[in-house]
Amino acid sequence: MIQINDKLVIMTTTVILTVMLSVSAFSAQSAVAQADGAVTGLSAPSEVQTFRSGFDTFVSSDPQGFGVYEEKDSSTFSPGEAIILYIEPVGFEYGTTTSKGDDSLNTINFSADFVISDTEGNVLTGQQGLPVSEIISHHQNKEVFIPFTISQTTPFPADDYVITYTIHDSNSENSFDIVKEITISED
Repeated sequence: MIQINDKLVIMTTTVILTVMLSVSAFSAQSAVAQADGAVTGLSAPSEVQTFRSGFDTFVSSDPQGFGVYEEKDSSTFSPGEAIILYIEPVGFEYGTTTSKGDDSLNTINFSADFVISDTEGNVLTGQQGLPVSEIISHHQNKEVFIPFTISQTTPFPADDYVITYTIHDSNSENSFDIVKEITISED
C-alpha cells in the first residue's frame, strides 16, 4: 500500500520467473569450448568470476533465447504494462545430481527477490524467495538468462519508482542486486 496525495493506493504484482537456456546457441558451440571458458570470454579455465549480472536490460516482450530479445527503448512503462527485465547471470556455480541411469548431471538453481520503492526509499511492495526454474544438464551451460517479469495486476499510480532485484545462486549461496529506476507514465 502507498499513500499519494492523501489517497491510499494498493499496489499488487504478479511475478513470473524462469531460467532459460539457449539451446540453439549451445548446439552451435562445442561442449569443450564451453567447459574451457571460451564461450563466456574467460581468459583461462581457472579464471573465477564473481556471481553478478553480466548484462541486464528492460525488454518489450518475452525473450526468445539467450541474446534474443527486443530491448525496450526507455525505462518508462504504461499503467498495467508488464515490466520485463532480461538478465544474463555469470559466475554462478554448478551443483550435481544423478540421473535415473546413474549419470552425473549439472544443476543451475536460482531464486529471486524484488522490492519496489518510491524515490525516497520507502518500500511499497515486494516478494522474497521466489523460485526460478532449475536447469539440469549433461553440460556446464554458460549461456543462461532470466526473464524477470513483474505484472501490474492493479496498475501502479503514475510516478517514479526504484526496483531492486536480487538474484540468489542456490549452489554457491551468493547473491547480487540490480537496481533500476522506472517511471509509470500518466498514459
